[in-house]
Amino acid sequence: MVLFFSSSDFFYLGSLKYTSMGYQLVTGRPDTADHLVFTTTFTHNDIFYKAAIAETISWEGAVTGTYDVLLQSGRGTHRLTLVRIGERWRTGDEVEQIGRLQQDVVDLLGSVITQVRS
Repeated sequence: MVLFFSSSDFFYLGSLKYTSMGYQLVTGRPDTADHLVFTTTFTHNDIFYKAAIAETISWEGAVTGTYDVLLQSGRGTHRLTLVRIGERWRTGDEVEQIGRLQQDVVDLLGSVITQVRS
């Protein structure tokens, strides 16, 4: 399933100057409940991004409330964790964090997670 959102769908996202943002769910076995995994692409400030986003699961199988992200653009690849605090999203502070992202990009990723979850 691929859905595309326009700036008219998300007022806040529209203010961040992106063209369109779609996502495609990655499904698992039909006999089990899937944890959220999806891919998305978007353009922000004339940079095209591709992202794979997965709900973080602990080694014990519990949902942690964070999301692991692999984000790629012509400016490089970032591996990061997204953490939701209230209504805002931020990047995690783990040792493996590569690079620093603009908050606008973090907000875009957080917004698509919120939409996919609903």
